[in-house]
Amino acid sequence: MIIPALAGIYVFNTIDIKYRYFIINLCAASLNEINAEFKFVNFHLFDSIHSFINTQLILLLYFAWDGKKIAAFKKCIIHLILFVLVAVDEYYDYQSIYYIKWPMIVSTVCIALYGIRLLTQHQNNLISPKASLSRKLIIIPYMIFSVYYATINILMHFLFNKANQAFFMNLYSVIRWVNFLSYISYTLALIWAPKKEKFL
Repeated sequence: MIIPALAGIYVFNTIDIKYRYFIINLCAASLNEINAEFKFVNFHLFDSIHSFINTQLILLLYFAWDGKKIAAFKKCIIHLILFVLVAVDEYYDYQSIYYIKWPMIVSTVCIALYGIRLLTQHQNNLISPKASLSRKLIIIPYMIFSVYYATINILMHFLFNKANQAFFMNLYSVIRWVNFLSYISYTLALIWAPKKEKFL
């Protein structure tokens, strides 16, 4: 995660302003991973903050990209619903009284499916081919990760037992490769992203 985050920091001042939501999200994710490894502060607290930041910033990015404008009050309602879902998820996760992150799965999958709308909008005459490719390099990996993560967690919740433990652990380890390829994709997306417009 640190590689696309560093790429984002490098292009932050020159990149199209919309992409800054994504760069901030990458930086927050990097800090979360570093904290998970070295435990500088309480992991649950930091991870909870990151969950709020991640979902809200990705949603902001998608709203900014959406060619079919959405009313401001509808955006506020969607942001609030997402906030509540993540809050519920983090509360019950902290209490350790449920075994699957249902609200987080709903949140991430819904955001991922929103990406389909952005991919199918015919904006080729409005944005450059490079900008279109840059968006796809962000949206598609996010969709793949979200859907795969949700599927594995749901299957594990209902089917996991000692007999198939190794099988599910192998399926779960695929996420590492999905993440690795996603990070490469995100880095390329930021390098190829359109630059900020200059005004006289």
